[in-house]
Amino acid sequence: MNLIILVHIIKMKYKHFLNTLLLVILSVSLNAQDHSVHKKWELSGADERIQQNRKGDVVLEFILDDKINKRSKSRIEIDLKNHDFKFGVSFTQLRRFWGQDYGDLYLERFKEVFNYATIGMYWQLTDERSNSKFMDNYYKGILEWTKKNDIRVKGHPLMWHEAMPNWVRNYKNIDELDGIIKAHMKRLIDSYPQINDWDVYNEPIGPFKPHIPPSSITKWIKQKGGIYPAMVEIYEYVNSVNPNKNYSNNHYHAKDPEFFKINEFFIEKDLNFSSIGMQAHMQSNDNVMSEEQLWNQIEDYAVLGKNIQFTEITVTSSERFKNWKDHQVFLAKRDEVIAQGGELDLESKPEYEEYQSEYLKDFYTLAFSHPSVTSITFWNMTDKNAWRGHAGGLLFKDLKPKKAFNTLKYLVKEKWNTQINENIDSNLFKFNGFYGKYQGKIVVRNKEYDFEFYHSKSNKDPIKIYL
Repeated sequence: MNLIILVHIIKMKYKHFLNTLLLVILSVSLNAQDHSVHKKWELSGADERIQQNRKGDVVLEFILDDKINKRSKSRIEIDLKNHDFKFGVSFTQLRRFWGQDYGDLYLERFKEVFNYATIGMYWQLTDERSNSKFMDNYYKGILEWTKKNDIRVKGHPLMWHEAMPNWVRNYKNIDELDGIIKAHMKRLIDSYPQINDWDVYNEPIGPFKPHIPPSSITKWIKQKGGIYPAMVEIYEYVNSVNPNKNYSNNHYHAKDPEFFKINEFFIEKDLNFSSIGMQAHMQSNDNVMSEEQLWNQIEDYAVLGKNIQFTEITVTSSERFKNWKDHQVFLAKRDEVIAQGGELDLESKPEYEEYQSEYLKDFYTLAFSHPSVTSITFWNMTDKNAWRGHAGGLLFKDLKPKKAFNTLKYLVKEKWNTQINENIDSNLFKFNGFYGKYQGKIVVRNKEYDFEFYHSKSNKDPIKIYL
């Protein structure tokens, strides 16, 4: 029977049913187009995976003269102070507020949730040929602050074709440029020894994309024989400077098959790098990742056996653009306004604030549940000077928390936290907790002892606590 005829018969027989179904489909379609509403993800097995992948049993063995037993009436308190997992924010905004009351409050807000900071060390900011006294003081100050507050940091990046001083961008002698590039990377690694994590080359497959203007860097890459051999040389060089750093790459479009291929190539060449970085700036509807897309992307890269970092996350509370093309129109207009000394920022809206909160709750839960993911970095802390004029921060311009900020605070500091306060009747104490750095206190026969320890997957034997 002809398919068209068959459909016609079914349609006539079940006309009412089909009309009802059509209304349902239309309703679903319209709701899907209402991008101010987040459809809650299924998150099948996420909480179970978090329990399995982010927690483990650990035994503490207390070494002290006094024996702990029931008669000692001892009590123990244990608090997770710093997750092993890196919950991060980019400090690219902070340099504008450094040394101001606003910057101080920004840092206090940061400590409420986060334990990892990406420090923007773009070449034009660290240019050895310019007067960089302010930046030197800023980097020195922020690294002192992060050390004092037990915050891990990443330098971003050693190289990027879109962030260079003009004299480098237009450099004519490509042979000389080779030495200049390597000297710049060495200077950063050597000047900031406290930075253990580095993005080596940001967006490594980007230089020859159509939207990237050519520069001396593209000429340098061509002279090396293309992106692949150029990147190999860069990684080999930074490892010759210091092989003990955590080197990573980072790209704005992880779904690009070329990004997967270049990571495969790095592994084939046995390059020393620890992590694959993925960006997710979701400022237009066509860039918003679904639950399935996020999970599949992680799974695709997990087979390479490297850590996966979500390095730049933007979920805005301003209205998103329909697609990337419309977004580009806005950005062009915004550039014009800024060039004339004005401002053009998108306002945060209550319905999108709700969306931002609910989406991030699901995004973080799913990513945190995968064993290959080691960090998530939200790109902008505040809407003030947020990237590309979106309300892309977790805080309003006055640094008051949005709902999304409180949502992440609840996840990191409450739901995914370990706190213990109970009696102890032995020198051995076993518990199941999230991996990370702990602070504790134990009272034995009215004498109080403070201690610290690190709980990780590698802990097999009891951790000895000397009191």
